[in-house]
Amino acid sequence: MSTRRRTKRGGSPALKRGYVLVIAEKTRAASKIAQALGLRFGGKIYGVPFWEGYFSGRYYVVAPAAGHLFSLKSNERDYPVFSYEWVPRWMSEKNAEHTKRYYMALQELAKSASLFINACDFDIEGSVIGYLIIKMFGNVNKALRVKFSSLTLEELREALKKPLPSLDWDMIEAGLCRHELDWIWGINVSRALMDIYRLLTGKKLTLSAGRVQSPTLLEALNRYIARETFIPSVTFSITLYIEVDGEIYKLNQVSPPLRRYEEARRIANMLRGVGYIEVASVEQTIRKLNPPPPFNLPDLQVEASRILGISPSETLRLAEDLYLDSLISYPRTNSQKLPPTLNNRKIIENLGRLQSYRAYASELLRRRVLKPTLGAKDDPAHPAIYPTGYLPTHELRGRKKQLYDLIVRRYLACFYDSALIGSTSYTFKFKSLTFALSGQRIIKSEWLRVYPYVTVNEASIPHLHKGEKVRIVKVRISRAYSRPPPPHTKTTLLKWMEEVGIGTEATRADIIETLFKRGYLKKSGKTTVVTELGITIAKILSKLFSELTSVNLTREFEQALELVKLGKISRTEVVNKAKEVLRPRLTMIRDIVRSNNAEKLIELIEEGKEKPKCLICGEVCAYNPVAGSNICFCEFHGTAYKHIVEKYREWREALGVSFTEYLKELLRIKLTGRFVKEVANAIVNRSELLRNIRDIT
Repeated sequence: MSTRRRTKRGGSPALKRGYVLVIAEKTRAASKIAQALGLRFGGKIYGVPFWEGYFSGRYYVVAPAAGHLFSLKSNERDYPVFSYEWVPRWMSEKNAEHTKRYYMALQELAKSASLFINACDFDIEGSVIGYLIIKMFGNVNKALRVKFSSLTLEELREALKKPLPSLDWDMIEAGLCRHELDWIWGINVSRALMDIYRLLTGKKLTLSAGRVQSPTLLEALNRYIARETFIPSVTFSITLYIEVDGEIYKLNQVSPPLRRYEEARRIANMLRGVGYIEVASVEQTIRKLNPPPPFNLPDLQVEASRILGISPSETLRLAEDLYLDSLISYPRTNSQKLPPTLNNRKIIENLGRLQSYRAYASELLRRRVLKPTLGAKDDPAHPAIYPTGYLPTHELRGRKKQLYDLIVRRYLACFYDSALIGSTSYTFKFKSLTFALSGQRIIKSEWLRVYPYVTVNEASIPHLHKGEKVRIVKVRISRAYSRPPPPHTKTTLLKWMEEVGIGTEATRADIIETLFKRGYLKKSGKTTVVTELGITIAKILSKLFSELTSVNLTREFEQALELVKLGKISRTEVVNKAKEVLRPRLTMIRDIVRSNNAEKLIELIEEGKEKPKCLICGEVCAYNPVAGSNICFCEFHGTAYKHIVEKYREWREALGVSFTEYLKELLRIKLTGRFVKEVANAIVNRSELLRNIRDIT
């Protein structure tokens, strides 16, 4: 057999006809597969490398794709548009020119193949990537599928020896269905959105909306509004300082806080007068702190953000890089379970060759049985993320090194016993109040030594017994304010998406990044802020596409996609339902835009140049607090105004303050939302607003 190397200009390689063409998702994966099969480098075609040789008595050629080589496109420029086809990505996407050479190489290599094997990642995306290449260039009836969860030579070799007897049709159908859903949703609503924005503002701007993207934007906005219209509640608690054997200890009030300052002051004076408090109960416990299960992707993204400060999208990119280096298993998984056939002892032996893990590996290997702690979540496609036992062939650096260390430590920790925490808690009672003094210590650290990112705050306390009286040396009244919901970050948005069941572990991080790239969200310190453009887009979507951007509808389609994957419903059923949902609203918007009827849009969305403007920000008014007055507020400041009025009674009862004093307190407190402070300031400076509120309250 003869081969000759090819240049980037291509040409048909001199290969034996009738070979098995193995299609990998990326070049590095193709190289690993070829190495596992014992193939040699065959040269390049159109600049794309391929490998060739015999495996199990058959002639194989392995070649890579570059992810998706095809995407959906329609030649129709209007909306709603429901006719589309799969076309080469390099012909339909500006930034996909690099895929052309892979397209041409696989097209050429497929001509002489007699059997095709899809060796792309075993998920719906990998299934679709391989299927479309084989469908366009080969024969899907002469195609097999291989399943593997790591790029170790042993697993790849076994997978190629025992491929699935056909393509994974249910996964393919689910993948095609997801692509079609996202395309018809995204292209149609995005086109309508750009038309609406142009008609309302006179500006042309590239905008996007999506089946999962839009509900996520609305959640970010809802959280933003909740924070900026927040008024804290004020409560009071009493803290006692006691003296035992010359040491001072603090007793915290654990009963519900007091709502009135006068009541807190009365009880505090009584405690000062008594001068002591009695131990009501003593509780001593030893609790188990179980090790966490091995990572799935969402857990890894959350922990990498918390511990290393790495964003979800960066975590996924680094994890995929480690996977392609054969250092970890496939990261796009929802499973918290390790496969029962996994040779954990061998993996731990290999990890023990690295100085950082030598002591832990030595401890574990002395055990007769290695039994991991596993989580409840499962994934039929892939197990939890685990280190393969292959060691780095070059020095890992920076965040890649940190993420690998985090994954290894989490894996090792799951084989350790539970940590034991000893706790002692004393309770003290006075009138209706309960106080507590607690301490704890680590009896056995176990897995906490390996995975030191879970904090157990150890504290020593004196030895007391029930009925013992202790002297009070200080009584303090603390004023406490309730806190607003925490600001969203990329990680909390990802967790929210997982909790409500929209998107997948593979797509959520990219969807969040899209919101930033479009300018809808931006970072402010460590938190996420909705931009003015984001607020405008969210308003349009919520007013004109409320049913299309609801979490419930998005979740319903996610559940339908799962049923497609299980073979219980067809792709056509799901796509047709989406068309039925989209068509009426899109048709209505299109007709309004065609008639250039901006007034109708203004009426629907409550936006426009002719409506009264907010006293504070100049946005369109949504609320008029003073009948017969031209004073009005936008939606956000109107909500803040209502909150100010509603919350005053609570503050008056708690502190006995006048309305003006209440407003000054709101302006002083850092926890008060920005919109509330702006309205409070306006009220202080506008006598008619102040008179109106006094009448109300």
